[in-house]
Formats: sequence, structure tokens, C-alpha cells
Amino acid sequence: MQTQLNCPQCGTPFTADIHQVIDAQQTPELKQRLLSGQLNVAVCPACGAGGQISTILLFHDAEHELLMVHVPQNINMNQRDREQLIGRLTRQLVDHLPPEKRKAYLFQPQTILNMQTFYEKVLETEGITKEMIDRQRGQAELLNTLLRADKDVVDYLLKQRAKEIDETFFAMLQSYLDAAQQTGNDAQLVKLTNLRAKLMRETPAGKRMEQQQLALHAFSREAKKEGGLSPALLVKHIVQNLQDDGVVSALVNAGQQAINYEFYELLTAAAEEKEAAGAPADAKKLAEIRADLLEMQAEMRAQSQQLVDDALQTLQAILQAPDRKTAVQEHLDQLDETFMYVLSSSIAQADQRGDDQQLQALSEVQA
Repeated sequence: MQTQLNCPQCGTPFTADIHQVIDAQQTPELKQRLLSGQLNVAVCPACGAGGQISTILLFHDAEHELLMVHVPQNINMNQRDREQLIGRLTRQLVDHLPPEKRKAYLFQPQTILNMQTFYEKVLETEGITKEMIDRQRGQAELLNTLLRADKDVVDYLLKQRAKEIDETFFAMLQSYLDAAQQTGNDAQLVKLTNLRAKLMRETPAGKRMEQQQLALHAFSREAKKEGGLSPALLVKHIVQNLQDDGVVSALVNAGQQAINYEFYELLTAAAEEKEAAGAPADAKKLAEIRADLLEMQAEMRAQSQQLVDDALQTLQAILQAPDRKTAVQEHLDQLDETFMYVLSSSIAQADQRGDDQQLQALSEVQA
């Protein structure tokens, strides 16, 4: 919701988006903003001063049957008003859930007074352990220190705490960059951009990431030169970068559309060539890459089939319901892209069969 604020520094009035209800399934982007420390951050458009707005937060994760509310200790609100607000937020959440999802735990939210505890409980739903949380907290503290420190302190910290600067650290830095860009905080954006450039040049993780980027740029340039991506080109670049697992993974991700039967044949041939050339370690690595990719594709096919099966089950439940419009509303959270694909396919099949009764029923769902 839009909230009117007055800047504590210069007094300028401005509006900011304040979110109080976070649903892990319905609004995953709000959950990510919470975890990155960017939820409910307001920046004055006049002087650039800003910070996180303290407010009551309701968090819901249906998969873990978790509903909890964070009540800041410094919030200026009496007990009765707090309870009324929590009740209103809970009703707002429940009203957007289908009847079968309205379980008993929704009416007894856990009250969490400490924001750090609230944050850690949210992280637990992501499978993140206490040790991982402590590490991430240390990384956040390091990042904020690097942004404030002078050059000598920064250089010292980069040497002393180099192990903490990994891919997760760079992802955190990127979230800070995105937030600064979205809020128009140009001064912070310049600081973050300069820090990122320094880290890329001077830290082991940064150098690894730079190598990956260089390899991807070379791959992209050659694909453009040849008029498009091909299985042969992908295999060529995998072989060239065989000693760097990170680069190989990045190439595989970038070249997904070229991974087909021809690709696997070429990868097998490359492994055989390495074996014949007296490089059994390289041959083994190529064989492992092939096996891993085949396994990954099999898992992806199984997952895709499961999504289609679930969508078919949802469609059948709606079609068999006495009131289809009500059934559609009750299954709104399941009407995703896969469901729409299954629905469109079912309509086309019914049309081809000339099954007017089924076509009419499916059209009601589509409407």
C-alpha cells in the first residue's frame, strides 16, 4: 500500500510502498526482498536519505504451514490496536486462499518480537541452516563495512576475509545494486558499482566470475558469427574450458537449446578423441558431463510430466464441480502457465473430436 511519509532529514513529504502481508507462494518477490533486506525501504526523493520502515509484518508459507507475525518493539500502538491490525491482516490473507487451504494454523499466528528471529524462521523455509544464516549475516556485515570504509580498510578486509567473498556475496551485492537502481539512489549506486568492479579484479571469487563472463562472451561472439548456436559449437567450448567446472556449468546453462541427440554424439566423440590422445582424465570428465546432463534432463522431464499431471487433475476437478465458476476461484493459485497449456490442448482436442459438450465445458473454464 502507498503510505505518506515525511523525510526525517529534510522534512520533504513523499509516498512509499509499504507491504505488510508476505505470502511465500502468492508474492515470492516480497519474500526475496525481505531476505535481501530491501523490503519496505523508503528513500527521500529530495535529499536521498532513507531506511527501512518499521511496521507489523505477517508472513505465510502454506508449504510449511507457517504463519507468523513480527511486531516491532518500537511501534507506537497499544495492545488492542495491534491485535485488531493483526486480525485484519490475517483476514486479508485468508480471504485470498481457497477453502481447502484455510487450515487451523492460520488462525493462530506465531508472534515474533525480534526481527532477526523472524528473518531466520523465513530462511529456514528455504532449507537454510543456522550456520548458513550466520555466514550470510557476516557477509552482509562485511558488505556494509566495505561500503563505508576508506581504501586502506577495504584492502585489509579483502585480504583478511577473502573466503567470505563468494558467489553468494556477489548475489547479495547485486540485490543491493538492484534496490539502489529501483529507488533512484544514485550515490549508493555509484558506490556499489565501484565496489563490485574492485571485487571482480582483486578477489579469487571475482576473478573466477570474470573468467566465466569472458568465456561466455567468447561463446556468444562465435555463435553470433556462425549465425546461431549449434551442438558442435557448445561441445567445442566445453572442451576448451574443461578444467574450469564453473565455466562449463555456465556454458551448459547458456547453451541449453543446443543440447540434443547430436550434442551427446559429439560429446561422446570428444571423449573418445581425448582417450586416444592419451588424456584419460579429460575423457573421464567429458563422460561425467554427459552422464550428469542426461540425468538432469531425465529429472526435468519427470518434473514437467508431474506438472502436467497436476494440471490435468486440477482441470478435472473444476470440470466435475457443480459450479465451475466457483471451482475456478477456489483453484486460482493452481491456474499457472502449465494449467493454461493443458486447458488449450484439451480445447483443441475436443474441437478435433467434435465433442461439443466437452468443448462447451472447457470454454466455461477458459472464460
